[in-house]
Amino acid sequence: MISTFDRYTIYDFNDEAIILEICRKVKALRRSCCVSQQEFAQKSGVSIASVKRIEAGSVTDLNICTLIKIMRACGVLEFLADLIPDVPESPFLTDSKSGTKRKHCRSNYKTSAL
Repeated sequence: MISTFDRYTIYDFNDEAIILEICRKVKALRRSCCVSQQEFAQKSGVSIASVKRIEAGSVTDLNICTLIKIMRACGVLEFLADLIPDVPESPFLTDSKSGTKRKHCRSNYKTSAL
């Protein structure tokens, strides 16, 4: 079993390890709600087979819609708000000569996030 990651250590994990950790947390979340897998599946609208696969860590790709359903059923949907942070608009989207807004950055500009 892998260690729990946080915003500082998550980059040390590959995609598969992150998915496994999410699966582990989903199982812990269900158990903290004191419901069976069957009750959890019914409450969240996710199939019992999916719940079992997630909790067993045998999924290689976790559907975001499934995760939303699970989080909503457990009353922790607000944590999804941090999934993709708000970012300021790029200064490269404003033409320096005319001051007009561009729809796209020109390809010769590089961003630090990519």
